Amino acid sequence: MTSVVPSLGDADVDVLRVSDLIHWGQPRVDLVGAPVGLDRTVRWGLPTDLLDPSPYLRGGELVLTSGISMRDAPSQRAFVASVLRTRPAAIGYALGVVDSAVPRPLIAAANAAGIAVLSVPPDVPFLEITRRIAHEQQRHDAEELARESVGAILDMVRRGLASPVVLREQLDAALGAVPGVWVLAARGRVLRPGGRSLVGTTGGHSIAIVPATRPGPPPDDLLGADVGWSGPADPGALAGALREAVAAASLASRHGASRGPRDLATWDGLIERLTPEQLAPFRDRLLAPVADYDARHRTALVETLEHLCRLDGSVQAAAEELFVHVNTVRKRVGRIEALTGLSPLETRGRAAFLVALAAAG
Repeated sequence: MTSVVPSLGDADVDVLRVSDLIHWGQPRVDLVGAPVGLDRTVRWGLPTDLLDPSPYLRGGELVLTSGISMRDAPSQRAFVASVLRTRPAAIGYALGVVDSAVPRPLIAAANAAGIAVLSVPPDVPFLEITRRIAHEQQRHDAEELARESVGAILDMVRRGLASPVVLREQLDAALGAVPGVWVLAARGRVLRPGGRSLVGTTGGHSIAIVPATRPGPPPDDLLGADVGWSGPADPGALAGALREAVAAASLASRHGASRGPRDLATWDGLIERLTPEQLAPFRDRLLAPVADYDARHRTALVETLEHLCRLDGSVQAAAEELFVHVNTVRKRVGRIEALTGLSPLETRGRAAFLVALAAAG
């Protein structure tokens, strides 16, 4: 059992966490003390009876101890302090070797630092726990490799570098014969739609292809606040659907609600689909000269520009909001036009400035 915890900076955060260990059943471990640090990643388990095992820790370990080296409260706190230097996942304490219960000073010191403490029953060898952790990591690594392999192909299809035909065998195996599919995408976590699906990870996105059972959007149980989706697509024509879903996912992550094809035909959808390279000239050639002039002369051209763009170029409305005379706004507009060659009072010029402001924001 693994947990999925979103994190926008990492495309694959489907990893083993402390909270998973206490739901294993076998081998059994129990949470004692406060439920803190349960979202910490468990990378491996390390049994030790050293009072200071820190030289042998690399971070992310479930540190397992029988307590032999710590017979009093000061030594128990010293053990926790040494372990904390390496950013552990949690501490596991074997019952029945020294104590029938986990010492309270150890629990208090660990919990105060945000580290969970687990008790290990007398009939559970540390070896069973370390083997289970290793097995989970191996399974995770295999799943991650498979998702990345699929994701690489999906990305090539999305970019037009490969035909959807290259996915036919995998789609047939995962979905069977279906007349249409939805493409789902999310940033920063692994999608697990359940049922028949083909999932890949690429470029910071998780992409899932699922059977389309009806026209229109996917059902709510397939959508989360961060999910972008495509309209139903022919399995043999996936490139457009992949582009739709990935663009919609970027939009969804910004707005905290699922987004689909119609949302891409909006101002926000347009800006989201512009690459940094496409946005850069608007920011550097239009907004930067205006901002530089403001910095040198202590003027308010950028602020005036923002108001005019929001107010559809109304000089009167901008003057009222800025608490200045309309002639002041007109003079500022003249200066902006002299610096950039475009006027925010004209529709096309205002559109360009809106892109520039979006690129800077």
